[in-house]
Amino acid sequence: MKWLKVNTVLLLSAVLSFWVPLSQADTQFRVIVDASGSMLISDPDKLTSEALRLISNLAPEEEATLGIWLFGEAPRVLLPEAPVNKDTKTKLANYVNSYVTQDVKTDLEAIIELLLETPDSGDLAQGFDRHWILVTDGMVDISLDEEINKASRDRILNDLTKKLEENGIHLHTISMTGYTDKALLESLSLRTNATHTEVAIPEDLLATFDRIFAQASPSDELPFDGNHFVVDDAIDELTLVVFHENGIQPHVIKPNGKVLSLVDKTSSTVSASDHYTLITISKPDPGKWQIDNVDIERSSIRVITNLSAQATNISPIVFVNEMIYSTVGLFEKDTQIKDDKVLNLLAVSQTLVRLNGEKKETIFSHEMTKSSSQFKQRLAGISEPGNYELVSLIDGKTFSRQLSQSFTVHPAVDFSGETAGDNLIAFAAKPVNLKLNVLRSNMRLELTYSSGAVEIKEMSLIGQGYWEKIIPASPNDSVKVRAKLVGVTQTGLRFDYWTPYWSFAREGDGDAKVMLGEEVPVNILLTPTSSSNNDVMPVLVPPAISIVNEAEESEEGLPDRTLPLNPEKTAKQQEVSMSTTEWIMYAAFNLIGILALVGGVLLYRRIKKNKSIKGDDENDV
Repeated sequence: MKWLKVNTVLLLSAVLSFWVPLSQADTQFRVIVDASGSMLISDPDKLTSEALRLISNLAPEEEATLGIWLFGEAPRVLLPEAPVNKDTKTKLANYVNSYVTQDVKTDLEAIIELLLETPDSGDLAQGFDRHWILVTDGMVDISLDEEINKASRDRILNDLTKKLEENGIHLHTISMTGYTDKALLESLSLRTNATHTEVAIPEDLLATFDRIFAQASPSDELPFDGNHFVVDDAIDELTLVVFHENGIQPHVIKPNGKVLSLVDKTSSTVSASDHYTLITISKPDPGKWQIDNVDIERSSIRVITNLSAQATNISPIVFVNEMIYSTVGLFEKDTQIKDDKVLNLLAVSQTLVRLNGEKKETIFSHEMTKSSSQFKQRLAGISEPGNYELVSLIDGKTFSRQLSQSFTVHPAVDFSGETAGDNLIAFAAKPVNLKLNVLRSNMRLELTYSSGAVEIKEMSLIGQGYWEKIIPASPNDSVKVRAKLVGVTQTGLRFDYWTPYWSFAREGDGDAKVMLGEEVPVNILLTPTSSSNNDVMPVLVPPAISIVNEAEESEEGLPDRTLPLNPEKTAKQQEVSMSTTEWIMYAAFNLIGILALVGGVLLYRRIKKNKSIKGDDENDV
């Protein structure tokens, strides 16, 4: 009886392997590059071209698709989207050094529309991730008429961004200069759960692309100890992703003291460019390795191993003052290690780093606490917006593993004020990301008058989109305004956030004026007075750590922080007798499988025969 089940499974597997592709890509990369003439100034050494090759070299073959488009006066295709393989890499290498950047205008709207209408290409798995990368050094510039440019910008922010959200597209934006429309690019990324990066120098573009790829396709890493790193016998493969000066070749020394050959393809696979080198080594020798002539701070060592670290996912967008709960576990062949004899030997720490161009600023480094076979920590109150990286390090004495998780910290709402006519001032607070649950959150205005009086007003929720409050400006009014968000995320986490100050004033019977900042736009002296209501006092919480203990945790309103575990396999399957219905079902499966195989063979022979006949006919002509 058992043989019939086994035979059925084997037969169906053979049928599926005949008709279905062996592998499917799980990530789509689409890169949109500014082709305006100003890019010649912003990127004179064409680091953008190197960054494009870096993405193709980092992606495992057949596991991702890649397409590249240029935009300027009109969108055009540089590299049609296709699975990443040797052919794709060869085509890309031929194209990227010869494309022209001379367009006068930059029609961002047209290129986003084109890509939204362009069908997915390549064999993509169901539920694949979409990561699009936009590189630009300018603004929306399609006309000399600013009203036309503004209308295009509004359509991007509203209609097109909504379509990006609905299609689950992460649009990472990169500013090559300080003259880009930061508000537009940042909004595109925030709303699509992606990163916005301002590149200080062109060389930073490579590290930015590397970080975007790592966010889309995370992997285990080995930590550097100066210019050394230790390989243990559980490492099946490692890839050195190293950055260096133009023309400099990395120098890799193996544990036996011999230099690793970057030419001999039997020992390593090398993808080299002017400013970076990727070196992949299968079955690397255990022991201490050394590498020279590279920028260690920007480089990384990615590994494939059966002894891996896993951490709870961090949202790509974290709100200012929102707590981050982090849990780290050690896994062997996808099964979590729970043996205290092993876990007690581990030292697990986390380091929070703020990314600022080529500089990395360490905010804190702290040991994690072991709890229920895992290591836990709570990050509370990151108050400074920016791009961050949380690095988790597991030191097992004879081995080490590292995980790097990148995310963006940003206020949950954009708060602004403007005149609304008839000496009315309209204040609005708009969510920057759908992660904020607006129905469970609320906003309140705090108005501080020149007399020192403080007034609190509730802001009305307009539909399910944003909060608004209209304030009349009386003659000789001088008011400082800010708002407090009592926010709740979609997962139920609560946090508080105070917006920056705005101010408005009206001198006599003149028109009301509004501006960002505490200074009043008229010559009326404000006397800052602290509110007696503690509930409206500013909450200033510096980046901090608090250890999560099981007794302190409240399950209500907190996300599930337990690492996903594979179901344990039972030691022995219980054999049961088969019913008549089961006999008929398995027999039918076998018959269908045989017919499918026979049909496939006959179809193959017919195609081959037709080709042979066609060839004979051509020879006869």
